[in-house]
Amino acid sequence: MLSFSIGSLRGYWVNKSGIADPHGGFKDKNLLNDAGCRSVHSLRSQKLLPRLRHLAWSAMLAVLTSATPAAAEAILEETVEFEPQQDVYTFAGEAGQAVIIEMVSEDFDTFVTLLNPAGEILEQNDDYNGTPQATIVMELPETGEYTVLAGSFYGQLGGSYRVSVKPATDFEQVYDRALELMQSEDYGQAAEAYEAATVLMPNDPNSYLGRADALLRQQALSMGEAFSSPNDLPDDVRADIVENYEKAARLFAATGQQDFSALILEQAEFVRTGEDPQN
Repeated sequence: MLSFSIGSLRGYWVNKSGIADPHGGFKDKNLLNDAGCRSVHSLRSQKLLPRLRHLAWSAMLAVLTSATPAAAEAILEETVEFEPQQDVYTFAGEAGQAVIIEMVSEDFDTFVTLLNPAGEILEQNDDYNGTPQATIVMELPETGEYTVLAGSFYGQLGGSYRVSVKPATDFEQVYDRALELMQSEDYGQAAEAYEAATVLMPNDPNSYLGRADALLRQQALSMGEAFSSPNDLPDDVRADIVENYEKAARLFAATGQQDFSALILEQAEFVRTGEDPQN
């Protein structure tokens, strides 16, 4: 296992244990994050366990110290299935049309679902590229009326939000393809897609950051156990990675994200020297 971090910067944390973690905070846009759901349940269980034990013991004492009461007739009894609140929107789409669906909120973690004309789920997303905003980029498979379900992740309470459906630009399609390739661990193709994205939009910092991460992961994967530190990188690849990190840092700084820019510069310096800047 490597001793240095190789990305996850987009998710605003750095993985010190190696390359086993998925790219950044990016979640599978086709699936609900089951691991996230389980963690919520685990936390809830840990908090409630002492209380539940107390209630169970109290109930048992009540049974042992009192006569069994007669069963009371229910005043109201219903069996229902609770579903998280979702707003429904529809739009007309054509086969082969590329669209981008975005749901943005400052109040809650958004979750968006796209249904085809038959009402079947095409795609779902809650966190896009390590951000808490839901986004779907796709080419529509058929002509008809599509449905967008706008909700919150794991049924959280909602708030104000903005949802939009627009034609996807060439950049948005290429960048989304790069994210898919990263998720499938095809780092070589991902690096090429990120490079194409930088050509289409030279001032987007995420494309440079993604390309640097893809190049580094590609080398780590191809070299295997022979790759123990940035000093093992070929000189030209090492220089390319550093250059892309530094470009990303400058562009993030220009948008006012100074802290994130500083993290990326630390990453660039680590790749350049092989020495952890934290030490």
